[in-house]
Amino acid sequence: MAKNRNLVFFLGLLASFTLASFPVNVSGEPPLLFTFGDSSYDVGNTKFFSSEFDPATTWPYGDSIDNPTGRWSDGYIVPDFVGRLIGQREPIPPVLDPKADLSRGASFAIAGAVVLGSQSATVSMNFGQQISKFLALHKRWTDKERAEAIYMVNIGADDYLNFAKAHPNANTVEQITQVAYVLQRISRELMEFVLDICRVYRAGGARKFAVQNLGPLGCLPIARQEFKTGEKCMEMLNFMAKTHNERLSGVLFSMTVPLLYRGFRYSLFDFNGEILRRINEPSLHGYTDTTTSCCGTGSRNAYGCGYSNVHAKLCSYQKSFLFFDGRHTTEKTDEEIANLFYSGDKHVVSPVNIKDLVGKSVNDLLAQEI
Repeated sequence: MAKNRNLVFFLGLLASFTLASFPVNVSGEPPLLFTFGDSSYDVGNTKFFSSEFDPATTWPYGDSIDNPTGRWSDGYIVPDFVGRLIGQREPIPPVLDPKADLSRGASFAIAGAVVLGSQSATVSMNFGQQISKFLALHKRWTDKERAEAIYMVNIGADDYLNFAKAHPNANTVEQITQVAYVLQRISRELMEFVLDICRVYRAGGARKFAVQNLGPLGCLPIARQEFKTGEKCMEMLNFMAKTHNERLSGVLFSMTVPLLYRGFRYSLFDFNGEILRRINEPSLHGYTDTTTSCCGTGSRNAYGCGYSNVHAKLCSYQKSFLFFDGRHTTEKTDEEIANLFYSGDKHVVSPVNIKDLVGKSVNDLLAQEI
């Protein structure tokens, strides 16, 4: 039943476009989509990874689509909408689902994922482990499919949220040091990812990355509530996210050096700026509340959504809220973000958007560097 609802949703959206509107690759088919990251991109891996209770599999998660799917949202999330925009007929599945059809791509993202540290094998898969999982499965797809695919990445938030919880009074030097550690690991993992893929894909490897930067973490309802900031955001978390984003841009740009990573291209989306715009001008974007969660309990409704033993409140109209729970945005927000990621101008996504990224064939990318 859930699968039928998913199909109806995507076919309905597809009907509003002509086939010519999709930036199909040179084969005439929509590109494959692979996603890596944390709960913001998790389409259900958590429920297959652990036997522990997963609140995202219970109501009111999925309330806007009448079905909890394991997504940390009232409905669909950014990768789902991006998949639709590039021509996918159904959402890509969680890679850990043993019954999943991986022919059009897969999501490796999972709640709790971090960049740093050797993530506990019983808790989540860190960024490096997600990449290793992909490499272990790479022969499921052809060289051409892997080369033309879009690889979406959204990672790092949990590293900083965990750090702030453990070190709420960290000084500026300690904060910057933590950012440097995280970016160094992201850079290393991405570079190793590209090199590993280029080694195993004789006809070309992963070249098209769509990376979402970190939002203003200190403005999350969970941060406002846990650190008791009142009407203000948690300054330390926002500083770390801002520093991370500034350096992430440099990391990605450095990977476009032709002799090192031939054909590597990326889209970097300014998620931070878009969320701040909505927080600062809620009515302009159709929101009545951008500081409190739609679902949860506490001063900002930031805790307990999905837990039967918690008397969590649920807002009457999710579309008027920026955040669904303490750290995840609503389906309305994610659809807006996906549309901007796909076709936004250079003020929000650079150096190119996903539509342009898809439209460039690998041969075109390589030819530009000869």
